[in-house]
Amino acid sequence: MGAIYRSDRGLFKRFVCIALLTTTLTATRANAYGEELVMDWRFYRRLAKCETGGDVNHSTRNYTGMFGIARGTWQRWSNTSSAKGLTALQQARVVDNIAFEGHWDPGRKRFKHPVGPWGWGVVKSNCMGLQRLLCESRHRLVQRWKRNCK
Repeated sequence: MGAIYRSDRGLFKRFVCIALLTTTLTATRANAYGEELVMDWRFYRRLAKCETGGDVNHSTRNYTGMFGIARGTWQRWSNTSSAKGLTALQQARVVDNIAFEGHWDPGRKRFKHPVGPWGWGVVKSNCMGLQRLLCESRHRLVQRWKRNCK
């Protein structure tokens, strides 16, 4: 009886280790709300680096946030006036809204459909291999935007 208990305990320990490892590996794409981001975090990091040098607090008269999003676009896709005070993950969520997921506009009571990732000039110019990351993605929401992949 003791041998069975010990082997069950060993199996349980292995199960817990696998569960922890899986959670750790999949959590790398989670955003500030605990939701999964559409792209691997490398995409967002490179997009920000190409647009603003990765400055989370980037702000000019016309652009806001680390992804260099035009203020009017930011307002339409986030229901906030600017990216000021938002974390990198919260800003990445707005990128997902614009490019892949769409957004509910409560003021107009309608859904805004995603416009795709190709509107960013740095994606078009393939800055830091952004196109490759898009083309390699297996996420279901990225599939419709792969028409520009080689």
